[in-house]
Amino acid sequence: MLFAILAAYRHPGVVSYVNGLFFDLRFCFFEIFDKASRYLINLEHNFSQDVGKKIFDLQCENIKLKSQANKLDSIILENSRLKSLLKMKESSKDETIFAKIINIFNNDFVRSALINAGRNQNVELDNFAYNERGIIGRVIEVSDNWSKILFIVDANSNIPARISGVNVILSGDNSNLLKVNLLSGEIKEGDVAESSHYGQVFQEKIMIGKVIKKNEEFFVKPSVDFSDLKYVCIGKCQD
Repeated sequence: MLFAILAAYRHPGVVSYVNGLFFDLRFCFFEIFDKASRYLINLEHNFSQDVGKKIFDLQCENIKLKSQANKLDSIILENSRLKSLLKMKESSKDETIFAKIINIFNNDFVRSALINAGRNQNVELDNFAYNERGIIGRVIEVSDNWSKILFIVDANSNIPARISGVNVILSGDNSNLLKVNLLSGEIKEGDVAESSHYGQVFQEKIMIGKVIKKNEEFFVKPSVDFSDLKYVCIGKCQD
């Protein structure tokens, strides 16, 4: 029986048939394998694209939500500042003018701002500007419906102040510090600087800032952030 099979296998026709059958089987296998591979590649590609799109959409949504949250925080902060200024205006015994800052000039040569209030709103020269944090400056130009405020940190600004009972003059130099020029007495780092009635520009005891020591000299760091001003109150020094 074995010999008969071997003899049949050696027959040229049988050999050709068997080889053809194996070729067909190999071809079918490779074709199935190729189709399966392409299907898996397409599936992976489509899945990757879909996931990538979803990730991109989520990132965009996250950025949008963060932007909305920042705007909301900004609105809440601005609302809080407005409430503080309105309370100051309501509690003030004197006439207080509430104004919005139109533009800020903040560079190496000038530190000032324009506000949307002028003669028609009873703003006068040498009125002083302040907010809930403290003194901002004084009015140096007035038009019908706008005014210009010179910041206390401007190089042309020299304002009277009192530090722990000591009378001083604070001079601006277009930086974020005020140079302390002592008139009499002693001060130390950490003392609070407040406005003085001397010169009849500012009202008494409005916050200016705190004393710091730098290179053996005394300076006052203002409590007001001059890069982040939106609204101001305008007051008049009372005799």
